[in-house]
Amino acid sequence: MSHFFLKRKPFIVVSLTFTLFGLTFDASAKPDQGSAYAKSADTKAATKIANDKDMVLGKNAEKTLYLLSGWGKAEGPYMWFTVSAHFNKDQISPDGKSFNLFSVSGAVDCKENSSFYYRTSYMFFDAKAGALKEVYFEKNKSNPLPIDSDSVEADVKYLICK
Repeated sequence: MSHFFLKRKPFIVVSLTFTLFGLTFDASAKPDQGSAYAKSADTKAATKIANDKDMVLGKNAEKTLYLLSGWGKAEGPYMWFTVSAHFNKDQISPDGKSFNLFSVSGAVDCKENSSFYYRTSYMFFDAKAGALKEVYFEKNKSNPLPIDSDSVEADVKYLICK
């Protein structure tokens, strides 16, 4: 894809990124359907526990994908969230700079089974210096997107729509 296309269509980039994440994670990387969150009789307690810590959505040799803590109510029927990916080797951002952390913020409509994204951030963490620097970001609300059952968005919905 050309740099122009990536810069002008960030929601397509986000969708493609999560599609690629979904393709690279096998079924064992999905949240355990029998986890403490699903077994909890007290949904409010489980939600509070789930909201206090980052949760791993998937992990493989190339990257780890997290649902970051602190998700919660947005406007109307939406629950906002941030998903972050940590890459084991550097990637190239749309403007050509190296990054090894990626995050996207969005919201899920639990009843309508749709989501949208509003901020994408590409960051570089220098482990030797202990420094984190944002190298590129896009802020552009996407149109609502239907949630496919075998996607990162579906995993997020499963965890935050209790």
